[in-house]
Amino acid sequence: MPPPRRNYTILVVEDNPGDMHLIEEAFRECGHRCNLKFAETTERAKELLQTVGFDLVLSDMGVRNGESADLIRSIRSDERLKSLPIIVLSGSPDSLRAYKAGANAFIAKTMNMDEFFAKIRALMHFWVDVAELPPARPANS
Repeated sequence: MPPPRRNYTILVVEDNPGDMHLIEEAFRECGHRCNLKFAETTERAKELLQTVGFDLVLSDMGVRNGESADLIRSIRSDERLKSLPIIVLSGSPDSLRAYKAGANAFIAKTMNMDEFFAKIRALMHFWVDVAELPPARPANS
């Protein structure tokens, strides 16, 4: 009998309401139990990172009042968070900037819903079924 699936807590840094809805739908369909916490700004993301233990960060490259590259560098410089996987999901074609900041992966947004849902399923398959996630750090530990 396989072990019960756990819930995965994912920080989603996104300021576009349409993309938020699409991301919610894709994660609902991905085959894994996911608790999404949305931050519309990098400042809000930083606040959540201090109070919630996350398994993954999924961030658009450019969000209101901030730059995701700065957020990624901030996470990588925090000893408590530096092993947290960060995936950039962006319509911006500049994947090199995401990798230079310290992202683990870059996924290009697509307007095709089937393709987008397939990318989210593949993302979760890799990070949950193939790779081993580091333990989520409880807040303030």
